[in-house]
Amino acid sequence: MDLFGDLQTVSPFEMPVIGSYNGIVPSRLVPFNVAVANHDYDCTAHFYINDPLFFRVLRNPTRYLSVLKKFKAVISPDFSQYIDFPYALRLCNAYWNRALAAWWQKNDVNVIFNVTWSMPDSYPYSFVGVPRHSTIAINCMGIKKHEMSQYLWMKGYEEAVKQLEPSCIIRYGSVMPGERTDISVYFENQIIGRMQHGR
Repeated sequence: MDLFGDLQTVSPFEMPVIGSYNGIVPSRLVPFNVAVANHDYDCTAHFYINDPLFFRVLRNPTRYLSVLKKFKAVISPDFSQYIDFPYALRLCNAYWNRALAAWWQKNDVNVIFNVTWSMPDSYPYSFVGVPRHSTIAINCMGIKKHEMSQYLWMKGYEEAVKQLEPSCIIRYGSVMPGERTDISVYFENQIIGRMQHGR
């Protein structure tokens, strides 16, 4: 918490403010744990993996700072906000996502902010302090098996686009009906891709 204490925040939730990303659009996304293990820095690292696989960047942020600076860009963390989580836990995970992203930006990491939400009660903290007219990232993993999850994802997506008016959306996962495909760049879920292609 000492590291995040002087970050600029915005009321009412004291969410850290995120700077815009207007750099080059990623051409290759690699999961953080895979990229670090293989010393593969010629890519954009992402955290669309199980939370325990990247808890370490929260436990010891300074240890990984020099590593994160090596990547072309880093999509900010994706600590889960499942709809069956208590509100307090969803808010807490949103804060950690935001605080790490803001702290990395402050320390010269090229961060593409990963916009997340859960239910409509999350909108007040999900989009406040996030830059408008910027490149953002959005993930749709884990929603296709449940109609309600798809519905809530689409409602949040529409709200994110309305409030943030992004210039470009880095989309991880398959295309969902009703998306702004004209401003989106899509990357497949590598785990599902390997299963489908036998890799």
